[in-house]
Amino acid sequence: MNKPKVLIVGPFCNLSGYSEHARTLVDSLIQSQDKIDLYLQDTQWAASSRVTKYESKYRDLINKTVHLINSQPKTPDGSVNISGLFAMTYQVRPPNEFAQMSPHDIGVTAALETTFAPAEWVSKCNMMRHILVVSNHAKENLKNTTDSNGTKISTPVSVIPFGHNASAERDKIYQDVNITTKFNFLTVLQMAPRKNFDNMLRWFIESFKDNDEVGLFVKTHQHNNSTIDFYATMQRLKAMLDNIDPNRKCKIYFIHGSLTEEQMESLYDPEYIDCYITATHGEGFGIPVFKAACNQIPIIATNWSGHLDFLRAPSKNKAGRVKHKSHFLKVDYDLDVVKTEHLMPGLITEGCIWAYPREQSFKKNMSFIYKNKESFTNDANSLASYLTEKYSIKNIQNQYLNFNEEQISPYLQKLEEYENEVDSLLDDLI
Repeated sequence: MNKPKVLIVGPFCNLSGYSEHARTLVDSLIQSQDKIDLYLQDTQWAASSRVTKYESKYRDLINKTVHLINSQPKTPDGSVNISGLFAMTYQVRPPNEFAQMSPHDIGVTAALETTFAPAEWVSKCNMMRHILVVSNHAKENLKNTTDSNGTKISTPVSVIPFGHNASAERDKIYQDVNITTKFNFLTVLQMAPRKNFDNMLRWFIESFKDNDEVGLFVKTHQHNNSTIDFYATMQRLKAMLDNIDPNRKCKIYFIHGSLTEEQMESLYDPEYIDCYITATHGEGFGIPVFKAACNQIPIIATNWSGHLDFLRAPSKNKAGRVKHKSHFLKVDYDLDVVKTEHLMPGLITEGCIWAYPREQSFKKNMSFIYKNKESFTNDANSLASYLTEKYSIKNIQNQYLNFNEEQISPYLQKLEEYENEVDSLLDDLI
């Protein structure tokens, strides 16, 4: 039986959340190559850096796709018509980029970190047969979206989150750092408005400006991991620090650059990191928060959006009843419209709402964990145990495999029926 051609479109070779999303999907479906003929169309995620390791890992599948598409007849304008070439596609990208590419297109997206998405997403999402998102917040984001005619997204939406790879190798990134502080926070982010880094940094320094035993590790960039970006980010961070308090005693450790996977994993080391902090306006999922939580590191985070899916876990009360409990230090917030200067055409549009964490709540939680970390150890450990089992990479890959099986099985059944019919006709002729 001829295997159906399945195309995955996504930024497989970049350093970004969407790239991790795409790689998890690919690494899952590679296991089904006995049933499907897999193809990859690599895209570039904004200005983010590319990783040679992944270019090498997926090269054969990417080249195979390029060869197949280039072998198709060209239209008068020089483009290639791939209509009918693939039985199904997975498109890992924001919904404004979804396109009809096959009879069975699957959208794979983080959606948006706000309360609803742009109106123009409705028609794009409704082109898809199914949409996969990473969190219930992302699902609600799409559910709340309507276009100018009041039309909603009618395509089924399912949640498959990110997975934790417990066997991932680690480096010892902190061993080469001159750490002079006894209690250290960590944050990993891009310097973008949604991350609310300016406020978070100011709140941290104002809380610990007279304490030389407290440090904050900041793994960050503005656009990518280039040398130009390093100097631009370092200068911006220095200007921020000088503006907040040039005489502060607390220490900021700046980390930038294209770290290996082993180095990135080693950032979340509870031997060196006492707490992970984020004052985010909203997350589709929150991969750095997830990685910290999986490594038994206490979390301080805005009590809203995608990361709540994994920062709450079942817990038995004294009566023996199991309830979902928050296993992180919750930062109070207010929901309000995104400021005009932070809007992004086609993504975050006028009227979109996200969370504004409250300063005093954030500061109170940092002070609490600094003074009472031991009292939160059981919560952090319980959460890590729960996450490493439920969100194991094997479980997540199985979810993708099961989903793909459900989506492709009707096609395989029809194909088998057709081939059986052809065989029967040939037998009659013979």
